[in-house]
Amino acid sequence: MTDELIKRRKKFMGLLLFLSVVLFFYSYDDKVTAYNTTLYAFTYKYGFISRAFIGSLYHAIDRLVPWDMISYEHSLLYTRIVTALFYVLLFIFFRFILKRLPRETVKYGELILTAYVIFAVPMFACRKNFGRVDIYLVGLSLLGVMLIVSRRARWLLIPIVMACVCIHQGYVFMFFNIILVLLIYSFCTPGTESRAHFFRAGFLFAVCFLAGSALFLYFEFFSRTNGEAFVEEIIANATKLSYKGDYHETLIDHEILGIDLAAEEWDFHKENFVQFPIYLVLLSPLVWMLCRLIKGIMSRARTVSDKIKYFFVCFGPLTLLPSYILKVDYARWTFAVFTYYTLVILALLAMKDAVIEESIREVASIRRRYPGLVLLLPYMLLFSPFWDVYMCQALKRISDWINVFVHFM
Repeated sequence: MTDELIKRRKKFMGLLLFLSVVLFFYSYDDKVTAYNTTLYAFTYKYGFISRAFIGSLYHAIDRLVPWDMISYEHSLLYTRIVTALFYVLLFIFFRFILKRLPRETVKYGELILTAYVIFAVPMFACRKNFGRVDIYLVGLSLLGVMLIVSRRARWLLIPIVMACVCIHQGYVFMFFNIILVLLIYSFCTPGTESRAHFFRAGFLFAVCFLAGSALFLYFEFFSRTNGEAFVEEIIANATKLSYKGDYHETLIDHEILGIDLAAEEWDFHKENFVQFPIYLVLLSPLVWMLCRLIKGIMSRARTVSDKIKYFFVCFGPLTLLPSYILKVDYARWTFAVFTYYTLVILALLAMKDAVIEESIREVASIRRRYPGLVLLLPYMLLFSPFWDVYMCQALKRISDWINVFVHFM
């Protein structure tokens, strides 16, 4: 890397850090919601139960430190530390990618990273998602992408995937696609790797897919068999860990007692049905550019192998369809889609994929015909941060205003 590129990278990283600090303090509320603190009460002390990985880690720390961690003050402190570590990892990933981008694609990588910061930094600073387990899933996905791109210690992908499913089985729909698609890409691109790396990618894909799927099936269908025996103790700890003792009752009902929440979530679904189409319309320039990019990538796929790997690259987020259909956290699903395209495209740019480079360049060239697109990045700020069920604060206000007239929700 030339001195000029090094200086450019340092300057960009400084500007990105400044933007991140501003976005963080604008969104930060310094409160962990009952949903996120309640999960700290789930541990493997009660068996191999769903979503108990982080709670087990938290209780392990409690046994190591000289003070009592089972309190809201310490759950807040722990969440602050984890969030800070995530941001450090995020910038390590940014630096990792920028160091590997060819000179011709650096400017495109910078635009993509800036767009991601606009959504990712406030996402985990706002009250709705401060301490949300998604922060662990994204962080581990960043590590996985770095392992794949660098072609080092890829075997670590197996424990990474297993840990993610143990953290939240929804990982298989939300972020699992990032690792699986990049492994499919590596398997279908033998010319870029040695023969050993080529077969290792196929083996890792098979093991990761089977391990993640098996854990998902277990947690979803077989882990909620004896909740009545220890639910009172979980409630007692969740009460201590939550703000003013207000723990998340429905989370315990579903994950510990196995109660179906579909009926209770129907009103949230109606909010989704109103907000999500409006969100797509308001962010239609971004959606349009993504569609142009997908069209460009698929049109450049010539061989059967290329068509297979680029199909998965372009349509990997289809794994989120079950989440959109069955569950209600539309903002989280949409952030997962945004994360997928960001990480996969950056990874392939760093791996010097010619098809991705040409397709990105073609999409970027439309700025000459539509100079107003230069305002897209600041426009995106209006819809950040993502919430959880509700897309964002602006969309919540719009849907509330619509409901005044149609009484749909």
